[in-house]
Amino acid sequence: MSVKIKHIIILFLVSFVVHSCKRRHGDERRIVNTPKIEVETKKNKASTGNTQVKELPSTIITHSQKNLSEHFEILEKSVFMVFSVFENGNSSQGSGFFISPNIGVTDYHVIEGAEQIFINIGDYVYEITEILKYSPTNQFDYVIFRTTFRNKTYLKIADKSSKIGEEVFAIGSPQGLKNSLTKGTISGFRGNQRIQIDATIDHGSSGGPLFNMNGEVIGVTSSGIGTGSELNFAVDIQAIPFKNYINK
Repeated sequence: MSVKIKHIIILFLVSFVVHSCKRRHGDERRIVNTPKIEVETKKNKASTGNTQVKELPSTIITHSQKNLSEHFEILEKSVFMVFSVFENGNSSQGSGFFISPNIGVTDYHVIEGAEQIFINIGDYVYEITEILKYSPTNQFDYVIFRTTFRNKTYLKIADKSSKIGEEVFAIGSPQGLKNSLTKGTISGFRGNQRIQIDATIDHGSSGGPLFNMNGEVIGVTSSGIGTGSELNFAVDIQAIPFKNYINK
């Protein structure tokens, strides 16, 4: 990783200058009732070609009958920060999570237009080398990608739909505060496969996982109305073709 990239990320973490949710306000109103558009494979400009993938044993995370603290202690190991670096030298930050050892998910608007994309795991930064599938920001707003790092754990996707009134929690990095937890309730289900929640989702949280109380992913946090408000949204995980990329 170049000195320039290291410098950008260090400055980003210190200053919490976060722009990844720049289209966050009002997105929900613009995308309701729009047609589904999905775009297949493309290579990230940051691809290194023969980059060696770090191998670690992998285990899917499954939990039940755990309290919130116990869930967080295990689940946050599969959640990471996403850094996008643009051609003009600007950078932005969001969140993401693993659904398979080296396959991750985030919001498309977190990486849209980026020249280089990285994820932060512990004290290290790894490249996103390949965009496997995505849906644009004004549609389902997700991206599935491959990284140069194989995480030893990844998250379980819920196999049943949630209901209004169910408790949920989210893990993300609002304002650059790595892997913060917020808790709330499902308030409703809206157009374009959006789950409405009152758990706080702030700038930098976009792309992180939304969980049910069994520790299973039910959505990808995406947008809100008002900074730090209780009117927020997540893309329903069932709108994302994750089954095609698990254990790949």
